Amino acid sequence: MARIIVIDDDADIVRLVAIRLARVGHDVDEYYDGTSGLRAIQSTNPDLAVVDWMMPGLDGIAVAQAVRSDASLATLPLLLLTARSDPAEHEYARGQGFSAVVTKPFTKAELLSAVSALLPEDQAAPEAG
Repeated sequence: MARIIVIDDDADIVRLVAIRLARVGHDVDEYYDGTSGLRAIQSTNPDLAVVDWMMPGLDGIAVAQAVRSDASLATLPLLLLTARSDPAEHEYARGQGFSAVVTKPFTKAELLSAVSALLPEDQAAPEAG
């Protein structure tokens, strides 16, 4: 399975996402702010990062921009979690480097489907679990 970093300033969301991903076999590292999450991405080169948009300090867009400006991370899939539901904002986020967007609140199936779609087939977990 995959090594996944989850970054969100809401500890409940981080735990929920981490539990759901771990239950299907992924190794998950949890971070609660953009700065420490970005450092972890840069130092561990995970298979996927799940990032919240709205965080104090370094927000998700800034994390994505920093990741995309690093040639060694250029192909890292980035999944945005956001309460913003406007399609124009989702398109903006994709333009800033996110590979996919999942709107909060989300179901387990939505999360696992988005994660599986972003990972190579040999790292993707079943969508149910």
